[in-house]
Amino acid sequence: MRLSTVIVWLNGPFGAGKTTTAGLLTADGTWGLFDTERVGLMLRHALERACPVPDFQDWPAWRAVSVAAVAAVARQRERPVVVPQTVVVEAYWSELRAGLTAAGQRVRAFTLHVDAAEHERRIAADEVEPHAGGWRRERRADYEAALGWLARETTVIDTTALDPAAVADRVRAELARP
Repeated sequence: MRLSTVIVWLNGPFGAGKTTTAGLLTADGTWGLFDTERVGLMLRHALERACPVPDFQDWPAWRAVSVAAVAAVARQRERPVVVPQTVVVEAYWSELRAGLTAAGQRVRAFTLHVDAAEHERRIAADEVEPHAGGWRRERRADYEAALGWLARETTVIDTTALDPAAVADRVRAELARP
């Protein structure tokens, strides 16, 4: 696989280490980073009152804008783009993947799995977003329910016993496989 044309999507439970892994993968500037969470924040002012939803991923606009933006960044950079974003609704993932593929992008999706006990430890130790702990815990069940389709649609990497550098190395190793 030519890495210059790949979207590396990092999925997994909220608070599992996707953003940290993405930071390590993009630290040298060779790979781009695109946080689709910011698309949700951007759309919030236009849609929140008119179309309230429990999660910005429920807005079709979020999915459409995320696809368009990620594909445009990948085309302009001509380098891999890493997207750290949990998606637990299979239909939304199918829409995102199909949109990126239709835009001429290859997608390699990874699920950074972590068992419940280690996930809780990581949430409790988070000093960057300690206020997000409750929400992350509440969404664990959504992630667990999605594990079946995630195992079919993504490469699952068990990060329970791995440090972030080892997780990034595993992603790189998987990408190097044909």
